[in-house]
Amino acid sequence: MRLRLIGVLSLVFAASVQAATPAGPYWIVAGSFANPDYTQVQDAAVQRASAAVARCGLEPFNDFSGKFVGFSKGFDVVVVGGYATRAAAEADLARLRPCVPTAYIRQGRYAGE
Repeated sequence: MRLRLIGVLSLVFAASVQAATPAGPYWIVAGSFANPDYTQVQDAAVQRASAAVARCGLEPFNDFSGKFVGFSKGFDVVVVGGYATRAAAEADLARLRPCVPTAYIRQGRYAGE
């Protein structure tokens, strides 16, 4: 009985850790602009961030943050990725830093349309 209880508790713990960790690739976030109700895209800010990414030779992608599992909701985001490994994301982050010094890495799954 005790071993069975330990096994069940282990499964519950593993499931809670997995739920807390966003599954999916790594993304470089080059811009994040408040848009709490997603009614008005922050066009000028998104365009500036996208242009900065392109200046460093990378391809930007933008969408609402709510479409990414693992991202905070309520933002328009400009991202690069998704990368299968953090190391790959870090390599391109180093390449992007001269153009977007505030860029950072976030892991999450893109849910799309």
